[in-house]
Parts: sequence; C-alpha cells; structure tokens
Amino acid sequence: MAANINANDIPIAYAMIAAARRVWPRRDGHHPYQQYFFLWTAFASIYEALAERQGLKPELKRREDGSVVTRRVGSVNIPEITGIDEQDRIAAAIQVFEPALKHSLLAHESTHYFAYRFPYFQGVPIEKDALGQRLNGVINLRSTVDEQYPVWSPVDIEYFERYLRDPAVLENTDFLVTQIVGLLHTVRMNLLAHSDRFDDSNDLSVVKHALPLLELIVDSYTR
Repeated sequence: MAANINANDIPIAYAMIAAARRVWPRRDGHHPYQQYFFLWTAFASIYEALAERQGLKPELKRREDGSVVTRRVGSVNIPEITGIDEQDRIAAAIQVFEPALKHSLLAHESTHYFAYRFPYFQGVPIEKDALGQRLNGVINLRSTVDEQYPVWSPVDIEYFERYLRDPAVLENTDFLVTQIVGLLHTVRMNLLAHSDRFDDSNDLSVVKHALPLLELIVDSYTR
C-alpha cells in the first residue's frame, strides 16, 4: 500500500469507500454529491494518518516550567493543545504521493477540464478578474466577496502546459498536484455553501469531474 500506511490505521476510509459504492445513480443525477462527501471523508482519514507519521499531531500546551496550560470551562479545567492546521495535514500527505499517482492526476481528463473551464459566481461565468487574470478551476465561494476580485483555486495554465510538453520536470508536477488537491478541497467546501443559483457550489459537472480525481487519491491508499 502507498506510503506504508497500514489498513488497520484507516478503518474510516474503508467504511466511507464502501458507503460511496452503495450509492446508486439516481434519475436526477445528484448521486456524485453524496459520493464526494463519502470519499473526501475517506481522504481525510488518510491524510490524518499520513500527517501523524510525519510528526504532525496535536500536543499539550506547556508553560516554561513544564506545567500544562488549561482553560476554565464552567467548574472544570480543560487542557489546551497546539493544533495542526488542516492544510498542513493535506500538504504532508501530498509530500508522500507516489509518482504514479501524481502523473495519473495530471494526465486525467478532469484536470484538463478544470484547467480550461471558466468558473461561476452567483450564476455568472467569470473569465477575467479586475487584475486581468484569466480564471479557471473553481471559485472559493466562502472567501469571494467581490466578483471583480474573486478568490479561486486555479490550475496554473503555464505550469500545466509546460507539464504536458515535458512530464519529467518534477517542479511542475509537484506544484500542479498541490493545486489539484487544493481545488478538490475547495469543491468540498463549496458543497457546504448555500446557493440557490447555478453556481460552483451546485454545478453537477464540477462534482462529476472532481470525483474521479478524488477517487484516484483514495484508491491509491486502499487498493
């Protein structure tokens, strides 16, 4: 199994994969939403395990004298910890992605889809922002407050086309894989955002193209 991760360490991942496989296609085509949440939960279990193997795990906060820092909650004292940011855990997982997985992600048709699509915000596609930049990938709906200055998860066109010309350049590969995983995370967060318009938060095509990329990652650690 990839990165020497033990199957016994990620039982939740296997349970979520099994749940995703039990979701049958519905007539309205909305089943990818359910599958995406199941598989992201599986990936979360995986990147937690991988990050812990690299020493990224919460620790007790201590004072200079070694005593544990606590906070008062009602009538009890609760220890405080130094947390690890989710993005740091995800980054730790990406560091141990196998080369075959990285190339599978970059060669997949879904990556091409995200590299050349125009994302939607409040029902309107945005081709360029106020800085003159061509948009692609997906809009981050929780962070975007102005359509002229959108926050988005891109697939860098220059890096991507450079990769297509020469897949052997590791700098391009690693950078792009980090962007792809960041985009998948944004898709997950967008699904939690309420939108009553056609948008990146409910675009079925976005989820359908993101899902196989997420499956590639999860499958590489659970096959």
